[in-house]
Amino acid sequence: MSLTAIVLHRIHYSLMKHSGVPLGFLASAYQLGALNYLVSAQFWGAATAKFRYKSSTWLPLWLLIAVSSVLASIVGPSSAILMIPRLDWWQLNNPLDHTSTSTFLPLGTSEIWPDVIGPDLLDSPSVLPESEGCAADQAYKDPACPSAGFQDIFAWTANYMNRETAPNITLNDRISSVSRYLSSSATNETLGWAVSSIPGLRQSRDVGTFTQYLFRRRLKVRKLARPILIPSYANLSSLKKPIVQAQCSLFKNIDSNIAFPHDMLRGLSSELRDNNPWLIPDSIDITAPSNMAMDFHWVDMAPYTNKTPLLGGVFVSTTPDGLTGIFPCTILSHWTPVKIWLDPKIDSTVRQDSPEPLQILLANIKNESNTSTLPTLLQPIEISIPWAKTLNLPNYQRKFDQQLTLLESSAAHLGYLHANDSWRLDPAGGEKALPWLLSTILSMHVADGLSRVNSGFRTVLYQLDDMSDSTGVLKNLDVLYGGSWAGMPRNSGQLGEKYARDARGANSTHNTEIVWEVKRFGYGWGFENGVSIIVGVVVLLTHIFIVILHLGIVAFGGWGVSGCWGSVGELLTLAWRSTGPADGKLGNTSAGIRKMKTWGEVVRVRATDTQGGDTRRLELTCWQGGRVASDGEGERAMMCFKWLRRV
Repeated sequence: MSLTAIVLHRIHYSLMKHSGVPLGFLASAYQLGALNYLVSAQFWGAATAKFRYKSSTWLPLWLLIAVSSVLASIVGPSSAILMIPRLDWWQLNNPLDHTSTSTFLPLGTSEIWPDVIGPDLLDSPSVLPESEGCAADQAYKDPACPSAGFQDIFAWTANYMNRETAPNITLNDRISSVSRYLSSSATNETLGWAVSSIPGLRQSRDVGTFTQYLFRRRLKVRKLARPILIPSYANLSSLKKPIVQAQCSLFKNIDSNIAFPHDMLRGLSSELRDNNPWLIPDSIDITAPSNMAMDFHWVDMAPYTNKTPLLGGVFVSTTPDGLTGIFPCTILSHWTPVKIWLDPKIDSTVRQDSPEPLQILLANIKNESNTSTLPTLLQPIEISIPWAKTLNLPNYQRKFDQQLTLLESSAAHLGYLHANDSWRLDPAGGEKALPWLLSTILSMHVADGLSRVNSGFRTVLYQLDDMSDSTGVLKNLDVLYGGSWAGMPRNSGQLGEKYARDARGANSTHNTEIVWEVKRFGYGWGFENGVSIIVGVVVLLTHIFIVILHLGIVAFGGWGVSGCWGSVGELLTLAWRSTGPADGKLGNTSAGIRKMKTWGEVVRVRATDTQGGDTRRLELTCWQGGRVASDGEGERAMMCFKWLRRV
C-alpha cells in the first residue's frame, strides 16, 4: 500500500468529521516526496491551524504528512540499496559440514602471553626431536627457540648494505608453510629509535595447519572461491603479539657520561623520563674490540628503573672515522592486541589488522608527551637476562673470520674491513644512521624471539565425524599430516572425548580452546559494515509499520474506505461545485495565496440542500463564526464513507 493512499484516506476521513481539514492539507497527498512542501507556507499554515473541534484521531495529520513525505523521498533509494548485493566478506555458517572439530592449546590463558619472560620458558617442548635446547650453539635452527629468526634478520642487514632495503622481513614456518611479516617502522634515522612487531608463531602455525586440515578433509570451505580463517581464543577478547621499542645512541669518547637513551620510548612514566641519567655499568668493557668487528653486552636495567620492564644492551665497534663507538641501547616490550587471518586461495601469508608497528604504538598510547601513560591495551613484558642471552648465542661467521655472537654478526654486516685490517662500521646513510640501524636490528631480534614464546607446545585437535556418535579421533595439529602422532594412537576416540571434556571442564585452567571463524569473499546481503543497509532497513520497517497500523485502524476502527476524490481532478470538481464562503473570506486568492493563515482555514465536506428544493449535494464548506457559510440550517453531517457515490 502506498503512502499516498494512506494520507488520502486520512484526509477523506477528516473531511467528513467535525474537526475538518486545513486548506493547506487538501492536496498534500499528491505532494508526498516533495520536501520543499514541508518548508512551504502552505504546510506550516495548515499545521498551525486552530480547530474548533478536537480531532478524534491520536496521530496529528501534520505529523503523518511530514513522516510520509520524508519516507516517500527515501524509501525508493533504500529499497535499491537493499536489493543490490555487496562485494564483501561474509560469515560462513557451518563450515565443517555438521562435523565437530575442537582444537585446544595446552596452556592456560595467563600462560600464553606471560608478563615475565624467564629462563623457565626455555624448557618448553620443541617440534624437532633432535633439538638440544635453546641454549645450544645451533639453537637458531630450532623454530621454537628465541634465536630462530637470526638468519632472516642477518640476511636483511646484508641487503640493506647493498640496496637499503626497508626493514620488513618475511619469515617462513616449515611446519605449517605459513609466512609471517616481521615489520619495523622506518622512523627518522637521526632519532635512533625503532619499533618492531610480528604475529605470534603459535597462533600463525595453528591457522596454517588447521587450514590444511580443512582442505584435506574436502569440506565445503575448500570449494569456496576465497575463504579466510580467523582464529580466536575462548574467554579472551583478542589474540596478542609483541611490539618492541629500541633506542640507541652513539658515544665516541670513553668517559663516565655514557648513558642509556630513553627519551623516545613511548609508554614510560614521567618519573622515569625525568630520572637521573642511566649510566652504563662499570662492568661493561667499552674499549675497542681487538681484531673484532663488533662486541655486544646485555645489561639488566632493574637497578635503574625500579624493576620497570626494560632491557639494556651495549654495542661496541669502530665508527667510519676510526674512533671507538659505544652504542648503549634501551629496549621496552609489550603485548598488544591483534587480529590475524589466513587467505589460503591467495597466498600463505598470515595477515593482520595492524601491520605497521609505529601506528599501533601511537594509537595505544593515550598521550605522546613526556607524561604519557600506559593504557590497558598494552601489556608490559619483563625480559630476564638468561632468556635474552639465547638471542645472542655464539656463531662463527666465515665472512668475518671471527667468533661473533648472533647479534654481533647481524650488526657487523653494517661495516667492512679497512685497508689497515681494522673493522669499521660504514652503512648506507653514514654514521648518523648507525643508532637507528642498531636499534632496528635489536628490536627485530627481540620481537621475533617473543613471538616464539610457547610455540613448542602442540595444539591438540579432537575430530568427531558424526555428531550423533560419541567417539572421535585425537590428533596433533602440528604433525597432522607429517606421519607422526606424538604418542597418540590413530584410533583414540575415547581418549579424545575425555580430553575434550576435561579441557573444557576440570583442566580448563591449563587448556585454551581455539574458536575458528570462517568467512567467504563474494556478493551477499547483510548488516556487516553497512550503515546504509541499517538505515534502509529502518526506513522500510517504518513504512511497513505505518501500513500495518493503517490497515488495523481501517479494519477495527470503523473508518471505512472511500473512493471519493482519489485524484486531483475529482478534488477540483468538488471545489468547483461548492458555493464557497459568502463573506469573501477567500477573496483575492485567485492569483495566489500569500498569507500563511489562509492555508489554515478549516474545511469540511457536507451535504447541503439547494434553495427551494430537496436536492442535496456535497460541498466544501468553510467555518464562519461556528456556522457553515453556504446554508448552515441545511447542514447534515452525513458520512461519505457510507453511501456517497461519484457523480
